[in-house]
Amino acid sequence: MQLELTWRDAETLRGELETHIGRPVHLTVTDNTSSMLTVKRARNGEPVTVRLHHMFLSASPEVLRALGAWIRSPRSRKSGDVVNAFIRENTHRVRPRSPRAIRPVTRGRRHDLAPLFDELNATEFGNAVTASITWGRMPPPRRRRSIRFGTYCPAENVIRIHPLLDQDFVPRYFVRYIVFHEMLHAFLGIEESATGRRRYHTAAFRRREAAFPDFGRAVAWQDAAKNLERLLRR
Repeated sequence: MQLELTWRDAETLRGELETHIGRPVHLTVTDNTSSMLTVKRARNGEPVTVRLHHMFLSASPEVLRALGAWIRSPRSRKSGDVVNAFIRENTHRVRPRSPRAIRPVTRGRRHDLAPLFDELNATEFGNAVTASITWGRMPPPRRRRSIRFGTYCPAENVIRIHPLLDQDFVPRYFVRYIVFHEMLHAFLGIEESATGRRRYHTAAFRRREAAFPDFGRAVAWQDAAKNLERLLRR
């Protein structure tokens, strides 16, 4: 038997929260896609500011009691578990995020990613890779100890290459290898085990990568301490 949900309006929900919290509440009901619950606690009897996803309009009395207890005492693990379980059970009510518009920038000051991508797609992947490619954004200046040369985002189907590679001393063959590496991720996909663990560099990935013509000298360039130091200084 499926229970019928009881939907309340925002004013009714606010009144129930005030009963459970024992303080005035300023409530905003949202359609947020990332934050289901935020609380700003006030002093001296001022209203507690609460922002709730509209899924809470259908919350059971038990969930609202737990929510009130958690707002009163955020360290209450038992109450927090009840609220978190409710959110997990209602994730289908969260509106999917609109995909962010990507404006690929392939031509750099020294290297152009587009011809590298097109050539590799034809010779290594039979033009099967449909991802876009772009230079990533330059991160804010800070002291770095490492650098991630490239990324592939399956949700956006976008390859991003770190802009620090767009320099005169970085050889074309190394940029080409990084582009190939990320294209290989896009081509092979992500392997997921029965337990939900994701594997990005599988045995098949390693074999294909090792067979890449420039693999040896690209890895040698990458492993040279002087090259990494020079990149990190910028």
